Amino acid sequence: MVRTKKLLSQGTPSTGSPRKYSGTMDDYVSTPADLRGAGSAANMAPASPGAESAGISSEDGDQGGALHLIRQELTRISANMLTKADSSGMLQEFRAAVREEITTLRTDLSAVEVRVDALETETQASRSQHRAAEIAATRQGNLLLTLRRQVEDLENRSRRQNIRIRGLPEPDTSPLPDTARALFKHILGHNCPEEIQFDRIHRALGPPRQDGKPRDVLCCLHAYSLKEALMSATRGMDKIMFQGLEVALFQDLSGLTLDARRVLRPITAALREKHVPYCWGFPFSLQIKHGNTWLHIRWPDDVAPTLRTLRFPHIRIRNWLLETLLAPSGRQGSRSPQPDQQQEREPPARMMGGPAGAEE
Repeated sequence: MVRTKKLLSQGTPSTGSPRKYSGTMDDYVSTPADLRGAGSAANMAPASPGAESAGISSEDGDQGGALHLIRQELTRISANMLTKADSSGMLQEFRAAVREEITTLRTDLSAVEVRVDALETETQASRSQHRAAEIAATRQGNLLLTLRRQVEDLENRSRRQNIRIRGLPEPDTSPLPDTARALFKHILGHNCPEEIQFDRIHRALGPPRQDGKPRDVLCCLHAYSLKEALMSATRGMDKIMFQGLEVALFQDLSGLTLDARRVLRPITAALREKHVPYCWGFPFSLQIKHGNTWLHIRWPDDVAPTLRTLRFPHIRIRNWLLETLLAPSGRQGSRSPQPDQQQEREPPARMMGGPAGAEE
């Protein structure tokens, strides 16, 4: 049996391609005579002739049965092995299935390609529309800012002859025109004209204040020259005392202009600290004297270049134009109240006014 395994293992070498043999099955399977080794016979003790013949016949029968079983197993294995015809049929079926799957994939890919082309076309169209809308929105924003500037200038021009008086007691002890005339004569002295005409004079609209402070008095002088004389006279005064009360005179400006002046207050404070002359212009602008030229701040984008030209440190301010445009209806941007207006309710936007503080 050991020789049988050895002979069978010689059919396929350990390395390289398998060798082909042209012999029969008997060439690879040992016979009963081969299964008997010479060494085993030499090592065995001599036996009687009868026993030796009986042992040989029994061993030959066992070896013959084993060879028969091996041949049957090999026959069964050979019958179950695939033939060339079987593998050819299976290969054709596999190729047909692969072709069908590839055809389906090509169809799906074609549909996907069509959809991708459609999406790219729509994306390009959407991108073009977005760009056009962005350009239109920019133009509309610029136009809106221009119109805002024009409306602001028109409102300020309509108030050029107005003066806002703060500090007159409320309720009025005498008619407002008489009180205002007496105040103006007190300020101008002998330069005051004999007759002062008012086109309008009234308290600021809105209910009386809860803190007991009097509302401002708005008066529209008939003569613009008188208004300018009054404002020029008050610029050199620290405070105005009238009938034992401290009063103040301010220009009547639109809420948009006042909000812009409040935003630029840090810049005007730095200009005063460095003794740089400046003035306010109409339409709204902050005009700064720099050598023999004037620098102008009309838009929020003008602040940084102007500060660099003046060699001032960077001062961060908010964009008063953008915040005003985005503010809810009824308010002109986010406004920080004046120190003397902490408890005062802001009037409606159309009547918004008041002092501009030290910038006046």
